[in-house]
Amino acid sequence: MSGSAFEPIKLPDQLWRDKATVAMLRTRDIGSLFHLAKKYAGASQNRIAAATGVPQGRVNAMMRRTGGPVLQLEVFERIADGLNMPDHARVHLGLAPRSTFQESPQGRQDEGRMRVASLLPVVEGTDIAAGLRGILRAHVRAEAGIGSLLLLPAAEAQIPIVEFLCRTARGPDRRQVLDFGSEFLEFCGWLHQDSGSFEKAMYWTTRALDYALELGDPRVTSYILMRKSDIAVEAGDPGHALSLADTALKNVGDLTPRLKAVTLRSRAKAHAMLGEQSKFQADSEEALAQAMEGSNSHEQDRADYCSPAFIRMEVGASLVALGQAAAAIPVFERSRVHLQGSTQTRDRALCLARLATAYATADEPEEARHVTSEVVPLAQSLGSTRLLAQLKRLHDHLTRWSRNPATAELLATLDLLID
Repeated sequence: MSGSAFEPIKLPDQLWRDKATVAMLRTRDIGSLFHLAKKYAGASQNRIAAATGVPQGRVNAMMRRTGGPVLQLEVFERIADGLNMPDHARVHLGLAPRSTFQESPQGRQDEGRMRVASLLPVVEGTDIAAGLRGILRAHVRAEAGIGSLLLLPAAEAQIPIVEFLCRTARGPDRRQVLDFGSEFLEFCGWLHQDSGSFEKAMYWTTRALDYALELGDPRVTSYILMRKSDIAVEAGDPGHALSLADTALKNVGDLTPRLKAVTLRSRAKAHAMLGEQSKFQADSEEALAQAMEGSNSHEQDRADYCSPAFIRMEVGASLVALGQAAAAIPVFERSRVHLQGSTQTRDRALCLARLATAYATADEPEEARHVTSEVVPLAQSLGSTRLLAQLKRLHDHLTRWSRNPATAELLATLDLLID
């Protein structure tokens, strides 16, 4: 019997513990989960749609593997509820266990924690961390293409699980859990930074640093110190940023070329904010040299995004801040070539927005309009406050030519994007 269309679909308890099912959950293979509902509960596509709130056509597409992946947290929540997932299955899917948040009217949080703790003998901390790490990798890939705003709610919803694991993991599991915890919370800090919330960004990055310090890995510690430096730069505190970057470089012999490059780049940005031209120049040149060396290195680190194109894009932004827009243009143009067709849509869009701003600042309106026309379609599909802030600066520079019909049309489009 498939049951009433208004009731959750009931699957055998042992099925949720099957290795194949766990693999489906960890990779968020929703189409295969729907096939299990059909096979073991006799649920039709309409029945699945009614139980999960996913339109029947979308259910069909997922089961036939012709539709795009599910990204929204609330959709995963509806699917978990509609399939009546037990807590250990929810965790493998990347959702918080229901028992974590089922507090009594008196707010007895300790009771909730005890219920979660009762799950740990069944679901090992390393198993949960491994499942969440797969989801984190998917988040990172998605963020590069769609920006931070759409992913932030999903990542924040998983923080209680990550924090709980880091509090309770013991023995040989603890290093793996701490490594994952520091990476996950640092990513949450980045999402807040890209969303323009620097206080929250610094908070979660500091929490990541707590775990990194206990882990004792100099590369992880230096990377997270660099991230704190980068947040301080964007928050307008270059003095603090310099101190953090210097600390990150103290164990420079333990760092990979990419880690050196990304940290030197952060320090160069702080020097630029302080108007220290020679120090900015020295750090920028060394950062680019290290990034080029890192392109041919296979050492593991967390700075795999740090390419020469990335460093040039960042150096160009600092040159504009130093009042050297004309010098920044060829730097941006080289990054533009290397980012063309890249899956790093957000970085490509940010590079183009900065390039257009540099052209406008250098009194080259025709080139500024051309590049703006290229970035607008990308910006429409991204949720990034950093990108929108750059488009606002571009808009302000373009207003000097607002009487030009083509410029006026671009300004109207930018107004809609910024609003």
